[in-house]
Amino acid sequence: MFSNRFRSFLFCSALLLSLHCDAYAASDTATLSGTVTDSSGAAIAGADIDLHSIAGSVLSSIRSDAGGYFSFRGIAPGKYLLDASAPGLSLQKPQALTLTGGENPKVSLRLIVSAVKAQVSVTAADAPQSVDQISKQLDVVNVSEAERRGIFAVSDAIRFVPGLRVSTRGGPGAFTTIQTRGLRVTDTAILIDGFPFRDPTSVQNEASAYIGDLLLVDSSRIEVLQGSGSSLYGSNAMSGAVNIITDPGGGPLHGDLDLQGGGLGLFRGVARVASGVLDNKLTYSAGLSRLNVIRGIDDAGAARDWSGQGAVSYALKPNMRLMADIFANAGFLQENVSPAPSPAASLLGIIPAIPLTTFVPSLGDPDAGRYSHFINSLFRFQHEITSRFSYRIAYGMVDTVRDNTDGPGGPGLFQPLFNTSDRYAGRIDTAQARANYLLGSHQTLTAGYEFQQEHYLNTSTDENPDPVQRAFYRTDARQRTNAAFAQDELRLIGNRLNILLSARFTQASLDQPAFIGGGLSPYAGSRLPKPPPAYTGDASIAYFLRRSSTKLRAHAGNSFRLPSLYERFGGFLFQGFDFAYGDPRLSPERAVSIDFGFDQYAFHEHVKISGSYFYSHLQQVIGFLDFPPGYVDPYGRTAGYYNTAGGIARGVELSGEFRPAAGTSVFASYTYTNAQDRTSQYFTGTVSAPLQSPRILSNYATLIAMQQLGAHVDLALDFDAGSDYLYPLYGYAYRFPGPRQLGLSAGYSLHLTERIATRVYARVSNALGQSYFEDGFRTPPRWAVGGIRFSF
Repeated sequence: MFSNRFRSFLFCSALLLSLHCDAYAASDTATLSGTVTDSSGAAIAGADIDLHSIAGSVLSSIRSDAGGYFSFRGIAPGKYLLDASAPGLSLQKPQALTLTGGENPKVSLRLIVSAVKAQVSVTAADAPQSVDQISKQLDVVNVSEAERRGIFAVSDAIRFVPGLRVSTRGGPGAFTTIQTRGLRVTDTAILIDGFPFRDPTSVQNEASAYIGDLLLVDSSRIEVLQGSGSSLYGSNAMSGAVNIITDPGGGPLHGDLDLQGGGLGLFRGVARVASGVLDNKLTYSAGLSRLNVIRGIDDAGAARDWSGQGAVSYALKPNMRLMADIFANAGFLQENVSPAPSPAASLLGIIPAIPLTTFVPSLGDPDAGRYSHFINSLFRFQHEITSRFSYRIAYGMVDTVRDNTDGPGGPGLFQPLFNTSDRYAGRIDTAQARANYLLGSHQTLTAGYEFQQEHYLNTSTDENPDPVQRAFYRTDARQRTNAAFAQDELRLIGNRLNILLSARFTQASLDQPAFIGGGLSPYAGSRLPKPPPAYTGDASIAYFLRRSSTKLRAHAGNSFRLPSLYERFGGFLFQGFDFAYGDPRLSPERAVSIDFGFDQYAFHEHVKISGSYFYSHLQQVIGFLDFPPGYVDPYGRTAGYYNTAGGIARGVELSGEFRPAAGTSVFASYTYTNAQDRTSQYFTGTVSAPLQSPRILSNYATLIAMQQLGAHVDLALDFDAGSDYLYPLYGYAYRFPGPRQLGLSAGYSLHLTERIATRVYARVSNALGQSYFEDGFRTPPRWAVGGIRFSF
């Protein structure tokens, strides 16, 4: 059915393309050119200049030449935001331009030292907005700055963002989770170029199985939205969204080659190239990365990883553009035995986590591993029919495969009797059509439709020597969603007052699942209920006080997460027995949240101080329960998933950034979080008071400092520290010490020729040598890497 829909989708796209492929004469387009200089008037070579179409959300990018000159040719008439940046410098404010056919304006862009990392962002409204228009809490991570500190993973790059809790169960490539504002792992949506990245075969249909594999390959920046985002991005965006934005390319040919190695038996290499040709009508970027961790922690936790990422964009006409993005990965991770309570420990109350005394840490498992790959691809067609009206048609595909293998070797009580394989193959197809209309100069209306299909395929086998008893179980399930969404963006009082209203309606439908093995499935042949719909709405407002350079903002909305296919039809295979856990009748999870705060700019934007208060209430969640004796379940389950009330989280986020000079920057943040589940995940036996939700740090502080010394030497440090946290081991409440992690890095840069530069660098992680455990899993002790980078 989906293939027929997709053929129709392509046919309609081709029809629209043929209807609107009108010829553009030179007099119908504009040429925008200019120069980029610093505060002293010196030309800046290699500055990134971005031209954002307000009506169509199209981004054109280019780099300035050796004399600071740039030129955009063949630009369709319309309204645009022009932004520019260079290392340590940015435009004081994006320029709002109205271009008409035959016009050839010239602009002078003067970059200054600013604490604002990006003057134009796209995640808060799923459309370009200048920094003074954004009415939600949004943080931007500059990928080049993170890489300069020796960081190469997305999770480590965003670890220092206020409100986020990033947990990695081991070394590079290990299982990683992201939590936002005290809510659960499932409540943070992962986006790649604005489209959802999820694993439909995971227990709760989220991305955690692959977050450790998301490396900095060809990304330009990462935007982190805090607060409800389901009206924009659908399921899972209940507490926020992390948007990984691919480098659009453009400008003169440029690229780099980075090689590094060191502790844990680590080697990593990454190569990138980007350019624009045909007067920048065709732009592209591409990156390829190889990560190999031979030893890991205590000679356990080896990882191998290949990643590729890229983007290509072609302007068919000045008002038409085709775009394609891809992010792919293939890897292996040696998995460890999960930590467990110590047999000699008292399991009452809150248990202090003392390795080998009160709990047994994770141990290496010689025959357990995870083989995986994913392909995330996105294809878009953008057409600006007039300077006010545009539409976009997009198709996104996420293809995931995981094979979790295990055998009888290794420590622990729960090793299988024979070699086993749990292979999960999932796919999410998303087709989206949306239209934008500028209603006057101060209002933008957006409306659209989205169709999505999720496919879940699980095959579980073992190598029982008796063919008669050999296990083979297979589950094949699908669910589809149809969604309609709308948004209204208002810019009033000279663009100082900005209001953003959005809404979404989502209706899911289920296909009859297919089962092989394990006898008759309790779901086979049963009449599937129609899942209830999800309604979401979102409102945010910001007012900018220009005299004091203060922005006041507030944001409120509700959000949802659709039940996963595993929660509807899943189960568990252990030693030849298949236990059913799913419930097709489940309703979506629902949450409501509010936040309000301020952004204060001072000393000509050399300083930025932000503060937010947030409150989130999980109105309905999906929990797991061992059913009481006498309970009669329609699917014959003795335990499984059910709808129940959720918890609450509230707290405060504070952050400040200081950039006194182009080569100096200091960023600091503090987050206080009070998060409690209504249904406790702990068994304490004695404690009756509500306890902090698992893994949440009540107090968390971060610090990043970077300093350029002259033309060649750069130094940096990053530090994060948090209070103790609780985590359930087999349901018992363990209190683990919080992180005290210090990273130090240094580099030396040198120009080999006019076009080629090199940088030698080193990084020491966990410089304080903390023996730190995440959820009972060992993390790396003090370790270091060194590398060399060539760029042109």
